[in-house]
Amino acid sequence: MTRKRKQLPIVFILFFLLAIGLVLFMMYAVYNNSQILGAPGGNVSTLNNLRYSIRLFRNLDLLQQPLEFSGESERKFTISTSDSAMDVCYKLESEQFVFSAVGTCDLLTYKGTDRTLSPGTYTLSSGLNAIQTATFIASGSNRDVQFTIFAGWRLEEIAAVIEQLGLGFTGEEFLNFAYAPTAEVTQVLSLPAQRSLEGYMHPGFYSLKPSITLEDFILQSVNRTKMVIDEANQLLNAQSSAFSTDELIILASIIQRETLESTEMSTISSVFFNRLAIGMRLETDPTVQYALGFDPVMQTWWKSPLTYDDLAVQSDYNTYQVNGLPPGAISNPGREALLAAFAPEQTGYFFFRAKCDGSYTHNFAVTYEEHLANGCD
Repeated sequence: MTRKRKQLPIVFILFFLLAIGLVLFMMYAVYNNSQILGAPGGNVSTLNNLRYSIRLFRNLDLLQQPLEFSGESERKFTISTSDSAMDVCYKLESEQFVFSAVGTCDLLTYKGTDRTLSPGTYTLSSGLNAIQTATFIASGSNRDVQFTIFAGWRLEEIAAVIEQLGLGFTGEEFLNFAYAPTAEVTQVLSLPAQRSLEGYMHPGFYSLKPSITLEDFILQSVNRTKMVIDEANQLLNAQSSAFSTDELIILASIIQRETLESTEMSTISSVFFNRLAIGMRLETDPTVQYALGFDPVMQTWWKSPLTYDDLAVQSDYNTYQVNGLPPGAISNPGREALLAAFAPEQTGYFFFRAKCDGSYTHNFAVTYEEHLANGCD
């Protein structure tokens, strides 16, 4: 009994020392984390602060290790509306944005941002560590700005959309750049002197980081067009090879405005090539619409229907009045229209007009008499 009474204080002393050591460790972990990770979120309880501070302390080295992308300076990461915080963390790990899904989730919980993640696409730079990545996606203001350029839009229509996006440049600044592109952009496309970017802005979906510059956006767009041009150049035939790339872009921009049906674009293309081959005027309404510009009554850049007075407008773009191609593109064509211009179908057609069935497709004719017969009663 006496021996046990002597051992009891030693147990208490050891327990006391252990408790002090644990408290000191927890205090150090909390302090160290606050220095590296910042203060915990305001909605994080003291108990959770202690709990996640210890968990994070064990993973700090891994969380601070930068992750380099292979051959890329930045990549896209998307948070879906149905993703939980854990889903996001494991997606980050599986897509190789972070080394530890668990550590990243612990960090989000510690910062109190695990329940406030905003769905959207984020542009992440190579070389970020998990702390930087988690901080970046925790702010909805870092989400990409997303929009679509539709095939057949002219530069002013693109500018109107840009004006509404809240990017670091305005629609007016975009237009000023597009009408006087820099030497770098001109070189990418081998543009003729004094040529605007009409016809070279690539239609499609865009997901842009909010900090993107105007020139970087335009380079991204025209490089997409350049890829299609490179593809189309492999399809040149006897008719199209006699024309320059810019002339084929101009033709594609007209084809794009003439039909919504991609399957007939190459046939429409053949009509224009056949007309050009014999010196016949193109006489295409979209070029007149482009020449007329914005119609304040109809509130559109593409007035329809056109009047006889409209068809008589004096403009180098009015193909009812001038021979050959207009001096520049009238819209920004999509891939199908570009391929049609570079690889026209071989036909004997010189005319086409809309079918009478409301399908927005066309009947084609070799002679003017046949063309008249295709009219609607």
